[in-house]
Amino acid sequence: MHKVGNTRRTSSILRDNLVHDIYQEELNKLGEAGRYVSKEYLYTQIQKRIGLSTRSISYIINHTQKIDIKVIY
Repeated sequence: MHKVGNTRRTSSILRDNLVHDIYQEELNKLGEAGRYVSKEYLYTQIQKRIGLSTRSISYIINHTQKIDIKVIY
C-alpha cells in the first residue's frame, strides 16, 4: 500500500471518500430535516451500508476531508 504524506494510506483515503459521499447523500435525502437529525442516526445509516464502527465513521467525518485521489498520483 502507498502512504499519502505520512498519515493516510491510499486505501484509507478511498474508504474515507466513500464515507463522506454516503454522509452527504444521506443529508441530501433528508433535505431541510438533515439539520435536525442526530449524528447517531446518520452514522447508523452509514454503518448499515459499509459496516464500519461508529467510532471509525465519527473519526472520518470529523477529522478528514474528501481528497481527490487523482491529485495524489
